[in-house]
Amino acid sequence: MDDAPTHTTDGPTAFTSAVELRGLVRDGRSSAVEITEAVLTRLEKVNPLLNAVISVRAEGALADARTADALPPERRGPLHGVPFTVKDVNESTDLPVAYGSLPFTGYRPGFDSEAVARLRRAGGILVGGTNMPEFGLRITTDNRAFGATRNPWNTEHGPAGSSGGAAAAVAAGIGPLALAADGAGSVRAPASACGVVGLKPSRGRVPWAPSTQEQWAGYVVNGPVARTVADAALMLDVLAGPVPGEPYGLPAPSGSFLAACGQPAGRPRVAYTAVPPHGAVAPEVLAVFERAVGAFAATGAEMVEAAPDLGGLLDPLLTVMAANTAAMVRGVPPQRLAELESTTLDTARYGERLGAADYCGAVAAAQGRAAEVVRFWEHHDVLLTPTLTVLPPPLGTAPQGPGFVERWREYADWLAFTYPFNITGQPAVSLPAGRTPDGLPVGIQMVGAPGGEARLLAVAAAFERALPWADERPPLG
Repeated sequence: MDDAPTHTTDGPTAFTSAVELRGLVRDGRSSAVEITEAVLTRLEKVNPLLNAVISVRAEGALADARTADALPPERRGPLHGVPFTVKDVNESTDLPVAYGSLPFTGYRPGFDSEAVARLRRAGGILVGGTNMPEFGLRITTDNRAFGATRNPWNTEHGPAGSSGGAAAAVAAGIGPLALAADGAGSVRAPASACGVVGLKPSRGRVPWAPSTQEQWAGYVVNGPVARTVADAALMLDVLAGPVPGEPYGLPAPSGSFLAACGQPAGRPRVAYTAVPPHGAVAPEVLAVFERAVGAFAATGAEMVEAAPDLGGLLDPLLTVMAANTAAMVRGVPPQRLAELESTTLDTARYGERLGAADYCGAVAAAQGRAAEVVRFWEHHDVLLTPTLTVLPPPLGTAPQGPGFVERWREYADWLAFTYPFNITGQPAVSLPAGRTPDGLPVGIQMVGAPGGEARLLAVAAAFERALPWADERPPLG
């Protein structure tokens, strides 16, 4: 796929795609400094309305941009001059990282995670860090340390979570790319709520090194948030590849994911369902989903209403989540435990009560069910579902159950179509599918075979061409 812009532009704007931006720089029509200045100007204008970006390195970003502009063409990488943000869980050398948690505010790790390092080595310009709930344990983006993030399409609503700051930033034009992380839908849910593209790659496609080699038994995966499928693919090209010693590392990809977006999708075998394993789909979400199914059919896809059995995966997820939270909380200094949010402490206490046999049994049960689920892709290329079962939640609303399990069973109803594929390890992408009469975005999810990002992105790009969304803008001015 070449870098030709999808529409004519005389220079960088807040909503110019990453693919277009690198084309502007390559052709001498813009510079990394001009692009970075445009993003920082947009950040200064709209972030006070959203609270999406919680740490900014304006001078550092401009210095990086000046260095990038001085590089000869042969030393420029695939993201040369393209600004990006990182979720507050991805460490970087010169930004604080708090994991959304008050006890960790001000912590500076002093190193780049491998994912951040790859983006920077490719020429990307790190602009800032984005908001998340404490330890990523809620599907709403708010915390005691930094407050709540607002949805660019309607600031009375939130962006979902846990990568809500990342999705809100991209939707609002604060850079074309964001690095995020997905443990139960945490990339895809906010992408759906904010009308952008969110990709959860296959387990092992993008490393967690060096601070840790896995999160939540491998269920959490770093992935891109972008405004177009091509931009997400370009970012994945840079992020993908194993590191020595990684427990789940997949072989380096044999081809370019960006190139796959330009390949004909043919007649993909698309299964679809709007019947979740538990809970129910909101009528407004269902209406948008049904229109999306029709748009897929119009692309020539072979459509069949079918789905794998996704039952039996929630209880193992809750056990793994709680046990890992308990282990994380053990690292908080005792004098700062009271600064943790009550829901985090409740989750940790539940995890502390679990035994080793409980944890091992949950992981084994999840692996067994996952093996049964992935067989569905022997006969289908992708599965199409709603992403979230609910609309973007109004600010201040979240499940208020008496304990961790009760709260998360309600959260899981929202995420009924997303969390199963963290456990199976398959790639899944949320795509903008439309908006409600009130203007709230609704996303659809496409799930591919394990390791099948190239095929998944080719089909996603075909849907994007049939139902384009890149020129839609939230009403922020």
